[in-house]
Amino acid sequence: MSCHLPTLRRLALASALTTLLATGCTPIQLQDDAIRSAGDALNAAQELSPGEETQRFLLRAAASFQEQGSHDNARRILRSDAFESPAEGLANQFVLLSMASAVALEDRGWAQDLTSDLGPSRYSTFPEQIRARAATLQLATYELANAHLETARLLMGIEPGLLEQDRQQINDRLWQALKQTSDEQLEEAATSAVGFESQGWYELAATLRQPGMTFEEQGRAVRNWQFNWTGHPGTEALPAELTIMAQVLEQRPERITLALPLSGPLSAAGNMVREGFLAAYYEDARQNRGSDAERGSIPVPETGSGEDGTTAQDKAEFDNSSHDISVTIVDTNGRSIDELMPELLADKPDLIVGPLAKDAVAALASQDSLPVPVLALNYAPEQDGPRPPQLFQFGLSAEDEARGIAEKIRDQGLKTALVLIPRGDWGDRVARALKHRMDELGGVILDTDRYSEEDNLRSVSAELLGINVSRERAVELERTLGVNIEFEPRRRQDADAIVMVAEPVIARQFKPLFAFYYAGDVPVFSPSIIYSGRPDPSRDRDINGVFFTDLPWILDQEPEFRRQAYEQFDNLDGPLGRLFAMGADAWTLSTRLPLMQQVTDTRVDGHTGELWLDGNNRVHRSQMWGVFREGVPVIATGNQEQSSEVVETLDSSDTTN
Repeated sequence: MSCHLPTLRRLALASALTTLLATGCTPIQLQDDAIRSAGDALNAAQELSPGEETQRFLLRAAASFQEQGSHDNARRILRSDAFESPAEGLANQFVLLSMASAVALEDRGWAQDLTSDLGPSRYSTFPEQIRARAATLQLATYELANAHLETARLLMGIEPGLLEQDRQQINDRLWQALKQTSDEQLEEAATSAVGFESQGWYELAATLRQPGMTFEEQGRAVRNWQFNWTGHPGTEALPAELTIMAQVLEQRPERITLALPLSGPLSAAGNMVREGFLAAYYEDARQNRGSDAERGSIPVPETGSGEDGTTAQDKAEFDNSSHDISVTIVDTNGRSIDELMPELLADKPDLIVGPLAKDAVAALASQDSLPVPVLALNYAPEQDGPRPPQLFQFGLSAEDEARGIAEKIRDQGLKTALVLIPRGDWGDRVARALKHRMDELGGVILDTDRYSEEDNLRSVSAELLGINVSRERAVELERTLGVNIEFEPRRRQDADAIVMVAEPVIARQFKPLFAFYYAGDVPVFSPSIIYSGRPDPSRDRDINGVFFTDLPWILDQEPEFRRQAYEQFDNLDGPLGRLFAMGADAWTLSTRLPLMQQVTDTRVDGHTGELWLDGNNRVHRSQMWGVFREGVPVIATGNQEQSSEVVETLDSSDTTN
């Protein structure tokens, strides 16, 4: 069949694909300058017969726009009503061009729409000459749409050569997709799986996400899976992350020195971090050895002096027979890093955990190198210069919470925010982190008001919400007209959200003032500073509806380790409880740092949040979200509209020690 192609310039690749896919076409005469926009093409199409003739013409126009790099015009054509029902003979051509523009424009919504009609093997229905191109675009579309399970399914069935990748690359990509698949989807897929390859992959993914699995148990599970699934494509080229996991088990530290202030002004914090660290240490040993002995038991060093002149309060050694890692504890109170270092290195540790004081961490960060890796339990001020590569930093960073608030605002579909932050250095850091992340996400901070406890909070609220400006306009109008007018002040109308950084006593005053000044319908977001950690329904009713970010340790009572800790330790409410959780996560990190360094997208579920390591060896956290209902914090669901539906209410009896 002869075919007169439009006289627009042909797309080197896309037009060639169009030609290969077309089964015929109606003669269409166009001049080079006839179609300059999607609108021109859609208007010209109205002169053609509805259905296949129109669609064929528009597909060629879309291909020509893609050739010119004008994917916006191609998108307008491909998403027009003309393709509500693509003709059977043009369906593949339509899908191919649509995937190409969706990926080029990074249009996630379009990619998700396309994915709903793309089976994992759809690429195989294309002619052999363009099958590789179709497979590459389909995979990119799945990934853009965050269709993780579909991505994994496609990779399970594809020949690696079609993507110009080897089996190792395919398996690495497949494993990352399975990791990001939800538990519900994975369970459903495993139940209905048919075939040796898919069943093996689903079993591996399900096994490694069993709750409470230790690092060692995961390593053993991988080895068992390799033995049980001999001949599986995954055993022939085990995903690199799982290979590294097995190798990292051999890199775990055998000797750790825990450096904390156990006396002096920071002793309450230091001792609570110590309790959390050792509780997790013994729980880890119990799980690995299957023993209940010494569960949560923290040895107390005897008084007296050792041969090196240190007292038991200065230094204590723990070498539990149920654990293959020994821990030495050193009191850092009153000594500089230079003075401490000989003692910290005395037992030839593989890792030092600590110090806790910010100035001590800054002193470590200023050095060119360190004799052993150090997991500091605070953050040095950010700087442009290099830091010693052996230094890792972890803590309860207010900046992480500020960034989390910006991301929550974005996730709720909100864009503009008014911000209340206390004066001072801490508030400065929070304000900088919040603004930087809001800017990155395309959000806008309309105004930031700084306050102190001595300020008139009514005036602060009125100023933030634009009430004062509204009143001033009314006064000016009265002066201009020379008469008294009835006036009701109005708040500013351009704010989608309010960020309230305030302790409970201050927050309980601000929130009712927002309603008084006509902003009761504006969602309010806060960091963990708003909640003491102890339910106080009678007072916290004033902050009903406020969304706040906090540690899983505070919001989620389900983990067994948390229940055991509350049975054996006092004062786990509030700030001290958060420090206990930080100590427990410090133990977890001490065994995971090599993996987190080598597999950069590794996420660790901790008691202080989901943990990951950035390129500067700083550990970051994503916390949970709660909302106050009837004066009690409850876990908030995924989006603002559903936040009134809670998945769990905190039991106040657990926090009245």
